[in-house]
Amino acid sequence: MLRKSGLCLKGQRMAPRSRHDGPSEVARPKKFATGFRCYPTNRDEREKSAVKWMEGKRIDDDVGPYWRVHDKIYNLDTFINKHPGGKDWILATRGTDITEAFESSHISTLAEKLLSKYYLRDAAKPRVSPYTFHDDGFFRTFKRKVRPVLQKVGRGSDWKIILIQDGLALTFAALAVVAILAQSFFAAALCGVVLAMVSMCAHNFFHQKDNWRMYLFDLTLLSSYDWRISHALSHHLFTNTIYDFEISALEPIFEFLPKANKTWLQRYGSYVYSLAFFPLFFFLEVFKNWKMITLGQRKMRPENVLPFLELVLYCAFVPSFWIGLKLWLVMHSACSVWFLFIGLTAAHHHPDIYHEGDAMRDNPDWGLCQLDAVRDRVEVTGNLFLVSTTFGDHSLHHLLPTVDHSKLKYLYPAFFETCKEFDVPFQLVRQWELVCGKYLQLANITPNTSPPGYKAKME
Repeated sequence: MLRKSGLCLKGQRMAPRSRHDGPSEVARPKKFATGFRCYPTNRDEREKSAVKWMEGKRIDDDVGPYWRVHDKIYNLDTFINKHPGGKDWILATRGTDITEAFESSHISTLAEKLLSKYYLRDAAKPRVSPYTFHDDGFFRTFKRKVRPVLQKVGRGSDWKIILIQDGLALTFAALAVVAILAQSFFAAALCGVVLAMVSMCAHNFFHQKDNWRMYLFDLTLLSSYDWRISHALSHHLFTNTIYDFEISALEPIFEFLPKANKTWLQRYGSYVYSLAFFPLFFFLEVFKNWKMITLGQRKMRPENVLPFLELVLYCAFVPSFWIGLKLWLVMHSACSVWFLFIGLTAAHHHPDIYHEGDAMRDNPDWGLCQLDAVRDRVEVTGNLFLVSTTFGDHSLHHLLPTVDHSKLKYLYPAFFETCKEFDVPFQLVRQWELVCGKYLQLANITPNTSPPGYKAKME
């Protein structure tokens, strides 16, 4: 089957390419189709990281020291310190195609008008990404419909989500004190679960312009800066595709793409080895990040030390270092388990949800492709506490990630109207279906041969 881009054939076996070759249509051997023009550089590195993902994207997009939006190259050097969202977004994406990020982050037409001031030249090559943003397409139509709504209600945080985030942070601190004073491993574990909720709510804030609440995410062993890359700039923009870092980072332990060569252990072993992997995941991540800092492969940021300040506090107020260390380990193990359990069953994994390898829809409108790769849960939608602590209202959040979770509820009328206009029925599923769906997708080795669209139902 030939993609509409005309650049990738289903079942085509492609030769490996060097990271120095620059972007091309030559890619590593894969047995599934893709709409992307090339296979991601660094995707199959043994040790994966957000930094390496971005380095690979710079090679693939091949725009020099500039920024690409659609088919034009821009020089944003003089805009870096003027960017309302903070300079890190611009600095991190230097040398890449930021079309998807630009379109999903900016709802008004002001940013597009401002961008023209920094035009450098037209791009010489087609985009690596297959996604489109036509004015009469689903996504841009939806953005036009929500503009007057957001002008009225705003797109920032309201008092309710501030209360939720700050209340969770205070609860985390209180439980940490209880764990220390009582030397209670149960309290430490409960503290870890609340910390996971703090981080999931903080995820709402790191999608937005720089703010202090996004650093609550760094109370875990993860990094908000890295997650702005791996989550906001990778997963959110290229959901469930070969450019989704959150898919590749879990491989080969969790193989969510429907590959024919999955081993029996990869298909069914997660029932057992998840029990060992989930508690260790955060520790593996922090070890990898500090290894890179030590080797000079990435810079240390001040917020990176927050988890170790927690360890100092634990150890300072208990009889021995070992008791403090064990309490800290229990807390972060519980945090890791809860975060992964929710994260992997929140919205994206079931054989009826699009994953790279399935037939891609004929109309690659970015908004429609996002809906193909997302589902929302009956139990969560409509409850702001659950939305902010379990990755809820996920369809709207993926379409407009910089809009605060507290304002997404106002966008449903415009969303339903756009879905009706484009014949896209909105579907809510049960949480249990997505819990089961995770294991069904891990076991899945058969790609969907028909474009699933958003009409596929999970029976």
